Amino acid sequence: MATIRVSGVQMVVGKSKKENLPRILDYINKSDCDFLVFPEMALTGYNNGFSDARTAEAWAQIATACRNSYVTAIVGTGCRHEGHTHIQSRVFGGDGELIGTHEKIVPTSADREWCRPGAELNVFSYKEVHFGCLICNDLWVTPGCGPYPDPRLSYQLGQKGAQIIFHSINSGTSDIHLAYHESNLRLRALESQVYIVTANAAHPKEAINAPSGVVSPKGEWLVQVPLLGEHVYTYDLEID
Repeated sequence: MATIRVSGVQMVVGKSKKENLPRILDYINKSDCDFLVFPEMALTGYNNGFSDARTAEAWAQIATACRNSYVTAIVGTGCRHEGHTHIQSRVFGGDGELIGTHEKIVPTSADREWCRPGAELNVFSYKEVHFGCLICNDLWVTPGCGPYPDPRLSYQLGQKGAQIIFHSINSGTSDIHLAYHESNLRLRALESQVYIVTANAAHPKEAINAPSGVVSPKGEWLVQVPLLGEHVYTYDLEID
């Protein structure tokens, strides 16, 4: 049995790295955890207007911060490969090395106007912990956002041996989706027998429509922060 300390940052995501990078570095430098997860596209902002070169420079700064703080960070970012934009979770180890990446496999209809779906679903291993990453719609396939059928990526990760799913979100404030998002987090953790560790992007004035926190393999919330405002949570998981 191992104790793993996880943290999540529910932060307002600005439109550019100029706004977001200093805050991400500050959170990493001040963190006292093993794994730290940020919202979807927390680095570049939720748009396609980022510079490849400056984004790569920001990744290098994040890697250095992780190495100095011994923190493994799951950072939401935009990226481009062969001219195509992807929405990505980029995993930097506590040694500063890149553990791996996950590109959003189920972009929403709005996402697909400027990004391409990812293709691979991977389980990563670090410090004897097996984990996967999902990005927002990857986990719950919100009705009306397509595509169908639901690939049940969380279940696939559980079958592949993942013990934790780090779920980066930028879901907005439309409260019609709140019950759907929350119930899916609980039921899919239960179905897949994994912990789900979520971090959503905060809104400066309104409550968001998906919680940030930790759900147990029994489908129970272990910690959940308020939907309104910026928050950081920390929780110790007992991993068998």
